[in-house]
Amino acid sequence: MHYRTDYSAALLTAPASVVEIAGWRLHYQAYSTRQADTRQPVLLLGGAFQSFRSFAAEVDELLAEHPVILLDLPSQGGNLQLAPELSLEQLADLIADFADELQLPALMPIGLSYGSALAALFAARHPRRCARLLLAGITAFGRSGARLMLEEGLTLLDEGRTGEFAQGALTGLLNPLHLNDTGISPVFRKALLRQIQRLNPTEVERYRQNSRRLLAFGGFTAHPQCPTLVLAGEHDHFTQPWEHAHFAAACDQGECALIHQADHLAQFERREACAALYRPFLGERPLPLRGPGSTRLPGEQLLTLEKRSEPRRAPRQRHALLRHAEGRQWPAELCELGFFGGLLQADLPPELPSRGWQLLGNGLPPQHVLPLRHDRHGLAFVFAHTDADASQALAELTQPIPLPAAACA
Repeated sequence: MHYRTDYSAALLTAPASVVEIAGWRLHYQAYSTRQADTRQPVLLLGGAFQSFRSFAAEVDELLAEHPVILLDLPSQGGNLQLAPELSLEQLADLIADFADELQLPALMPIGLSYGSALAALFAARHPRRCARLLLAGITAFGRSGARLMLEEGLTLLDEGRTGEFAQGALTGLLNPLHLNDTGISPVFRKALLRQIQRLNPTEVERYRQNSRRLLAFGGFTAHPQCPTLVLAGEHDHFTQPWEHAHFAAACDQGECALIHQADHLAQFERREACAALYRPFLGERPLPLRGPGSTRLPGEQLLTLEKRSEPRRAPRQRHALLRHAEGRQWPAELCELGFFGGLLQADLPPELPSRGWQLLGNGLPPQHVLPLRHDRHGLAFVFAHTDADASQALAELTQPIPLPAAACA
């Protein structure tokens, strides 16, 4: 590997180097303080809506002690090559092929969100190729509510309802109930919303393919054997802290740390808190039990974290109406209500349509809901959060602390 030694953040927008493997083009940039560097490199793998320039601060931080490689597999980041036939496992194998092609030593991947699934699979399938592994935003367990929201987003894209898709995706990435904690500004939220709304046809197709890969993934048959650190934003609703902790518990040498005042984008919301952990971890130094802005979970707590990420309460006004787009409606009693979902009782038919439902009540605008589970306990549902005004009103009802005016804009 020939590393560039003239790193600056401006270079992250420059054309990437390309290596072709079995017809697949892999885009990368490689930096170090020396051209010929035999040390184990950090490999950065990003998530949806991220590119090399998303990691400017991380590269600048890491270069003091490690060579750094940024990699875009097909359909990732700045790599526009579509790859509908490739599974998550096959993409993870391409990382190993990349390491072979460039004759790299064992890698230290940092995988974020979608990139976390790829990094974890690479480590599990190619243990000799992976020295250490750092993950955040675990996306591969397939929690039923998360799968339902992902499927709804794909359907909205198929229907051309990009505005509703963008609003739902934004609510998943940035938890509106904790904007005061995470410090996400209205300007940043609006910029990210615009970015998602303005995806071009190729970017939409890439998102479709990557999401379908996640939905098709059957789960890990083996877990990483190398030292593994999993970082969980304490307010992450899309990939919840308990999921991160369970993954760490399944790894041979797994640890999990909660990043305080962060949600799904913990690395970008709390850079210093995350850096204070990955510096010692990548440098093979002991991790602190408590660091600035983080808490490392003891091993005995990894399988005992609370799985409900928000309070669900019986609302003061329990009477509601459940309406379907076909015209029928049913009186309902709300047993539990939260910002992300709830539970109701109603005399419903046994077989329910999967889409087209609205919940009316509590003085709220109509709320789009998706049935999650219908059994003797009632109808469990999640809110689609495709309407900004409706989401804002629901947030004000379910959270006593007022949200910023642009919380759901």
